[in-house]
Amino acid sequence: MTQPIEQTAPASSTGGRLWPGGFRNRMLLSLIAVVLLTAGLVGGLAYWRFQDTLNHDLQSELESYTSTIAQAVVVSRGEPSLDPSRLASWPQLGKGRFRVVQGERVFYEIGGRFPDNLTGWISTRRALEGGFVLEGALDPSQSREALQALIQTELLALPLSLGLALAVAYLLFSYLMRPIRALTEATYALAQQRFPEPLPIPPGDDELADLARSFNRMSEAVRSFLERERSFSRYTSHELRTPLATLRAQIEALEQGLLSQQETLPAIKSSLGRLERLLAGLIALTRTPQTEPGRVRIGSVLALTLDSLPPQWRGRVRLVGDLEASILGYEEPLQQAVGNLLHNALKFSQKDVWLEICQGEQIIIAVRDEGPGVPEDTLARLGSPFFRLQPKTEGIGLGLALVRHVALMLGGQLEFGNRVGGGLEAQLIFPKPGVGHVA
Repeated sequence: MTQPIEQTAPASSTGGRLWPGGFRNRMLLSLIAVVLLTAGLVGGLAYWRFQDTLNHDLQSELESYTSTIAQAVVVSRGEPSLDPSRLASWPQLGKGRFRVVQGERVFYEIGGRFPDNLTGWISTRRALEGGFVLEGALDPSQSREALQALIQTELLALPLSLGLALAVAYLLFSYLMRPIRALTEATYALAQQRFPEPLPIPPGDDELADLARSFNRMSEAVRSFLERERSFSRYTSHELRTPLATLRAQIEALEQGLLSQQETLPAIKSSLGRLERLLAGLIALTRTPQTEPGRVRIGSVLALTLDSLPPQWRGRVRLVGDLEASILGYEEPLQQAVGNLLHNALKFSQKDVWLEICQGEQIIIAVRDEGPGVPEDTLARLGSPFFRLQPKTEGIGLGLALVRHVALMLGGQLEFGNRVGGGLEAQLIFPKPGVGHVA
């Protein structure tokens, strides 16, 4: 008997505490770091772009000033002079400084004293005729003031950005953790053998959706395993008690000399044979294939089933229907299930037995006999482990239970019904491949 597993309840069921260094804490901090890093990159990119635009505008402005002044410089008899009329269309030069030089000699300074040190200034040089050079420099202090204003604005907006980042990170964290929290609680319930409802599949086809589907499959597999284990324990304790008690009584009678070996050994062998059949049936009833199901052609399985029958029975079976029909499953369990149905039908009917394959919305394997049938009030009990219509007849009552087990294992079902003209009809009903389970 499987014992319940003791496990501490998950943190989400006791208030959802975030332990330092825990996965949820690290995830939340990571989200906050990502949001803040993104905000920092956006701010830095905006600052760099704004500064680059300002420098480009200042450089263009300086080049425009320089071109205007160059047109106003007139070289006559080796001396440069400035034609003021050509500067009339340019009333101001902003904070620009300009001069006309030749070598070390300065001829003109325009807009104020030309700076001795050009560090921090935007400068340009333009060659004039006669070997003269026009130098220009522009003070970018106005642009620095604009950049400082931008930095101040970003610093003032930092608390708001931080609060928004925290809110977005928390909402995103809650959204991402919802399916993980549900999985944690369901796993805890499963560890306590309290089978949870199937987890809802998150939207999309990502890792979380795959994880939820995998957990649902695992939960159903564990449930089936435990049900088989409990059924095995219950059936074993119920059915083994009588033959074991009989064996004990016979052996004690033999030891005490109350019965001879000739009288006791046949009964002991009979009891051992019944135990062997009982254990084989129980093992088959709880066995689950370890491989993936494949497409099974029903006609081939039924042909093998008929070949395994004794010759006197084989000639009484009439196989009809769509022999090309197929299901998704396993050949050996299906062959065993159909063989058990045929065995029952041939045993209780002296006439022919019909084995038919019908293909419509579902795949149906029907076994019909012309025997006495069964009482209507016992139809629902057919297929229950150890149920026998006539308890004194040979058998252990596991044949039809195995058939029902195979039907459920392959996603189908087993149904019984009395025929109008007499006899019993058993139907194995399976879904078509790719359709799903039979409702």
